[in-house]
Amino acid sequence: MIHQKSFNIKSVVLYILAFLGPLSATFLDKPNLVLLIAIFFSAFTLIFIYQGSFFCNQLVKVFLISYLVILLISTVGGFTVSGVYANDEQFGKTLSRTVTMCLGVVILLIVGDWAETNGTKNSFKLFIKISFISTAIFAILGIYQIIADKLSLPFLETRSLVYGTEFSIRESLGFRLTSIAREPNFYSPILFESLCLAFAFLNRNKFLMFFVLTLFLMFKTLSTGVYMHAILFFFAIFVFSKINPVYKIGICVLFCISFIVFLVINVDSLWFQYFLSKLDAEASGASLRSNVYGAVFSVFSSASIINLLFGHGLNSLSSFNDFSNAYQNLNFAISNNLYLDFLWDSGVIGLGSYLVCAFFVFRTLSAVRGINKYGFSAFMMFVSLLISSLYRSEYTTTHFYWVLSNIIILYYLAKKEPRNDA
Repeated sequence: MIHQKSFNIKSVVLYILAFLGPLSATFLDKPNLVLLIAIFFSAFTLIFIYQGSFFCNQLVKVFLISYLVILLISTVGGFTVSGVYANDEQFGKTLSRTVTMCLGVVILLIVGDWAETNGTKNSFKLFIKISFISTAIFAILGIYQIIADKLSLPFLETRSLVYGTEFSIRESLGFRLTSIAREPNFYSPILFESLCLAFAFLNRNKFLMFFVLTLFLMFKTLSTGVYMHAILFFFAIFVFSKINPVYKIGICVLFCISFIVFLVINVDSLWFQYFLSKLDAEASGASLRSNVYGAVFSVFSSASIINLLFGHGLNSLSSFNDFSNAYQNLNFAISNNLYLDFLWDSGVIGLGSYLVCAFFVFRTLSAVRGINKYGFSAFMMFVSLLISSLYRSEYTTTHFYWVLSNIIILYYLAKKEPRNDA
């Protein structure tokens, strides 16, 4: 009886996560966070009462360790190094960040325990199916956004306007596709994660159709983050997939020829001019994003040895101007780079610990990437997370926990269904 109740609780809450997780990229981010906090903390309490403990495999434990080390080290940095928590407003922000990080720990515990004690192949596949449906809804609404723009139909207010270039180019390009995400870079990781889930869930013909559609949506975002992510993502597929080396050479030659032809055709297009201008702004430090990167790294590198080791405290970037003596008077709470945020919050020790754990996860998932399509999907989803962390810093969002949960479930599926059907 107890076993059945715990099974129902875990299954239901995880299927809810599978559907709602990506919504942190939308205008529903705060209601979604509050809802999942209420659901998962309640479920955690009930499961603990009925079971008394949680069971997790090594992969889940490494995810938990990496998260808990960041939480611990950054707390040490905040209380014993910078004294930033003496400010009531900053203390409130840090407490809020701590609660959302604890949500991540609770989710990982429940996912790991469910996978170890109650999960079956069918329940794992249902989780992946629901996750894919959630991303497919983003794609469908992205298509509608394109139609709505052409026909002047109503759509949600997002940061879809083309900016950072001259008026004629902005008018010609029209808009940047966001779907229901708040801006293209918020939608970017979901586009690549949807491909990983589609590869695991759909048959070959349906996957190819979805792949072509996703490429079109990627193009319509007009986002340098999406384009650079695509280059690194598909390069990783090329390197790590078990394709015959002769075929790889042929694919490489075909891709190079196609890319050259594409450049020749589009060299004078407004789209290509816009892309080059945005890329130049990022590379030269003229954009706000690159400006923030430089400012954070500059101030961090000049900090005391204790700050270098233990950081400045959790969520302390929201008080960046206090640490930097109003350096350029920048107003931001995150740097939009997960690694840089971890470095600032928890220092070299925190970031180093996270990278060590990431290497262990990479090695663990690499061992299953050739088993079947689930193993390869889990591996590529983690690679995509490493890439998106270069331009997104959302380690306390429900989307981040959703990604980790899907990686874990795909890993379990790969172990349970070891035939090579990739």
